[in-house]
Amino acid sequence: MASFAWRLSKIPRNFPFVFGVTTAAVKTGGADYLVQKYVEGQKQADWRRVGVFTTFGFVFCGCWQYFLFVKSFPLLFPRVPEFINKPILEKLRDRRGLRDVGVQVFIENGINNPLLYFPIFYSIKEMLKGNQNFLRDGVSSYVKNAHEDLPAIWSVWIPAQIINFGFSPMWFRVPFVSLVSAVWTC
Repeated sequence: MASFAWRLSKIPRNFPFVFGVTTAAVKTGGADYLVQKYVEGQKQADWRRVGVFTTFGFVFCGCWQYFLFVKSFPLLFPRVPEFINKPILEKLRDRRGLRDVGVQVFIENGINNPLLYFPIFYSIKEMLKGNQNFLRDGVSSYVKNAHEDLPAIWSVWIPAQIINFGFSPMWFRVPFVSLVSAVWTC
C-alpha cells in the first residue's frame, strides 16, 4: 500500500501538465455543479453548463495557466526555480527574486485577469443564455461589473499568487490555483 501511495504521489511531478489541466477542469466543472445544486438550488443539474465550465477550466484555467505560469514565467524570469527553492530568509534578502515574484503577480492580476479571464468568463455566461452576440455582450457585462469584480478578485488572488509564485514548485502552480479557486468559488 505504501508503494502505491508513493507512486501515486509522483504523478503530479512526473506529469505536471496533465495533472494541472485535469485538476483545473475537474475543479471548474465540479464547482459549477455544486453552485447549481447548493447555491442556486436547482433540482436538476444543467449538464451542458457543467460541460462548458469544465471546458473553460481545461482550456483557460489548465492549458493557458500552465503555459503562462510554468512555461512562460521561467523564460521571462530564469531565476524562478532557484528562488522557489530558497529558504524564506534568503528569499527576503533576494531583491531580484522578490521583484520577479511581484512582476509575475502583476502580469496575472493586472493583465491576465482583467484582459482575458473576465471577458472570456462573461462571454461564456452570455453564450450559455443563448445570446448570439455573446462576445460583445459578455465584454459589455464585464465592463459594467469591473469596478466590483476587479477589487474582489484582487483581494484573493494578489495574496494567493504571492504565495504561489514565491513558494510553489513549478508543477504545483496550476493545482494551487485550482485549490484556491475552489475555495473562492464555493
